[in-house]
Amino acid sequence: MEFALHFPQGRLAAFVESITFYAGYAPRHDREKLIPDGAIQIIVDLTDRPKRLYAGETTPLGVDFTRSWISGMQQRWIVIEAQQAASMLVIRFQPGGAQALIRHDAGALANSVYPLVSVINGAAASLRDRVLEAPSITGKFAAAEGWLGEQLAGASLHACAPQLAARLLLGGQRVRDLAAETGLSERHLRNIFAQAIGVSPKQFARIGRFQRVVGELARSGRDDPALTGEALPGADWAQLAVENGYADQSHLSHEFVAFAGMTPKAYAAAYRGLSNYLPITLAR
Repeated sequence: MEFALHFPQGRLAAFVESITFYAGYAPRHDREKLIPDGAIQIIVDLTDRPKRLYAGETTPLGVDFTRSWISGMQQRWIVIEAQQAASMLVIRFQPGGAQALIRHDAGALANSVYPLVSVINGAAASLRDRVLEAPSITGKFAAAEGWLGEQLAGASLHACAPQLAARLLLGGQRVRDLAAETGLSERHLRNIFAQAIGVSPKQFARIGRFQRVVGELARSGRDDPALTGEALPGADWAQLAVENGYADQSHLSHEFVAFAGMTPKAYAAAYRGLSNYLPITLAR
């Protein structure tokens, strides 16, 4: 399996956190559970086979996507097809970066996945075509950056949304305290986040805190983009909860169920190499 991660530089870095490419994926599982990670992403499928977004972990019901699509800020887990020989390029936006691209409120994308063509008209096909035409991985990253640069020409980030988001991601920052420190009302903060980030400041902070926990857990395991790694060892869940600002272990467990659909212990057992992607193997 080919796998490469690229971090844009210069002006583009303010809008785009990373671009990922992979090819030759050969999963041993049937589906993947994607956990909310606090970002809006564009997915460019470099094959011609539809990919299914399932309505649940085991149901065959779902919606098929082709070519390219955009995943808004998710507030609960979703389940996608794990397809043999898959090849994709994924653009992950910085907080507020996607709004500058789509030119309307990021909240309109929340908890949804849309064909990119329905959000950005003629430009969607151009992105995929350029990436496909590039003969090397480096060239594919350059093609994606070129497209992004054109789409973001003249665009600007919300005046304060990225800074507010960064403050909340640091942890230990309550929304009401942030409002008091910045002189903004809580209502104004909610409007800024709905427009630029895609969810409320409280929900964004919750996702960020949860991501700090799963990131800390992952440090005791082995990274494996192919999702063939080992489960994570157990943890002192009560201590982990307190260290990350949860009221107690029960509070931590509640957040795992809300975001991952499982307890912390079940998450550790399901982990196979990536914090936000859990493999699902269906009963035969």
